[in-house]
Amino acid sequence: MNPEINQNAILQAILELSTQVQGVKTEIQQQIEALDKRLGSVETRIDSIEKRLGSVETRIDSIEKRLGSVETSLDSVEKRLGSVETRLDSVEQNLSAKIDKVDAKMNVITLDILETKADVEMLKKAK
Repeated sequence: MNPEINQNAILQAILELSTQVQGVKTEIQQQIEALDKRLGSVETRIDSIEKRLGSVETRIDSIEKRLGSVETSLDSVEKRLGSVETRLDSVEQNLSAKIDKVDAKMNVITLDILETKADVEMLKKAK
């Protein structure tokens, strides 16, 4: 084999490899650029999701505060209802006692009226 032919073949192989390496390099750069574009899109979507998540968290916090306020109001209403029930029980007992007293007085009055009528009848008969 001729050293010149070997050298030319080697140079030709190196040139072909260099061209192939350049092609692979270009392809890799294009893939990196495509990935960078996709990464930008993904980052934008993540930012959008984070904003929406922040909005949802704010709304949840607001709902939790309102729920706490409602629970506090409910506790207050329950206490007031308990107080009203106690007062109603007291009023009912007082009214029941007064009704019993009125019944007793009506019985006494009825008996007195009957006695008076009996006395009147006796006086009428005595005349």
